[in-house]
Amino acid sequence: MSTPIPYVQSAASQQVPPPYHFPGVTVNTFYFNVSMAKVQEYCDRYLNIGDEKTRGYVYRPLAAWPYASVLFLDYPTMISAAPASEQLGEVAYADRGAISQTEVFVAIPLMRYGVGAARFITDTTLEWALPFICVGNPMSSVCGREMLGLGKLLADIENTEGKYPDSFRGSISLPGWPDTEPGTKQAMQEFLTIDTKPVLPTTAGTQPPRRTMASLLEGREAMKLLGGVASAANFIDSFSLGLIPTSMRTVGLKQYRDAAHPHRAVYQALVTCRAQYTRVRDVQFYNERDVDMSFNDAGSFHQILKVFLDVPEKATGLPFSVNTVAACRFMADINFDTMRVIREFPIDRDGGLPPTPGSSDLIGRWYRPLRGFFGPRRGVHTP
Repeated sequence: MSTPIPYVQSAASQQVPPPYHFPGVTVNTFYFNVSMAKVQEYCDRYLNIGDEKTRGYVYRPLAAWPYASVLFLDYPTMISAAPASEQLGEVAYADRGAISQTEVFVAIPLMRYGVGAARFITDTTLEWALPFICVGNPMSSVCGREMLGLGKLLADIENTEGKYPDSFRGSISLPGWPDTEPGTKQAMQEFLTIDTKPVLPTTAGTQPPRRTMASLLEGREAMKLLGGVASAANFIDSFSLGLIPTSMRTVGLKQYRDAAHPHRAVYQALVTCRAQYTRVRDVQFYNERDVDMSFNDAGSFHQILKVFLDVPEKATGLPFSVNTVAACRFMADINFDTMRVIREFPIDRDGGLPPTPGSSDLIGRWYRPLRGFFGPRRGVHTP
């Protein structure tokens, strides 16, 4: 059994709980090299919290796949399939209408391994971290943060055709401080821009493509390391045509801070969510040599880039160009459903009170039918 995601439901609330159904989503995705050291720092800060033996797991980057991806998604229709609460006498969410939105996020694959005694009953699992995610719809931003634990930012997102027919132009503008000088005012600034030539085949490109997406996995070391996960074939099969996702389980830190003491948390948990991509169609590739992608390495944006890129120690105030290794676009239907709290962290309290207890729901599938004989039904509590 899965631990439910805690949230307050009200008939007057605009927050819409999952599951969700998103038909006809257009996805433009761009793969680029990422710093494995930066990814490990991200894991240690936001996922590997507390003593390793106590939590029973460790997150590490997928060494065989040293790439992150930026995905631009255009949702023409967003439908909630969540049932209405009869006790509140509310209207079913699906009858309240639908909305549309644009979304952009950075996705990085991670492996979760069991450690200590837990390594025998904890699945070795591929999950995805989203160190940056923004949306153009304020309701989605609130729902994502409060219910799903995704740190969504509200942004102005451009998701259109570029200079050439069948090309792509994408950009994100966010509130930010242009520098770190005292008294500087926050303002909307461009954070990311991507421009492409038309999809292949095209005569507008300047050079022939270097390689296909699937060829990124052809190295002997990549095959060897992926074999430790399951097999390279299974890894590829989970992503149509080489890392077009058919099932993506994200993991993130859901936390609420103490308003009186912002450096302390009053709730911390790891939350996973599953996005299933079905009816993947109209797959087209861009020439990765003709993709121009750059981040704005200025002011407060520098702190975001330091999470996953090898940027200079101090902000340069200049565009930081990223080498794209593959790019494509496709259309799919996306179902967003299974959510689990896989780890609640114990929280220290003032006044000599005992800490709030932590709990874990990380056991492997093979052990689930047996855990009633050896431990608590809904996870193992930790001090």
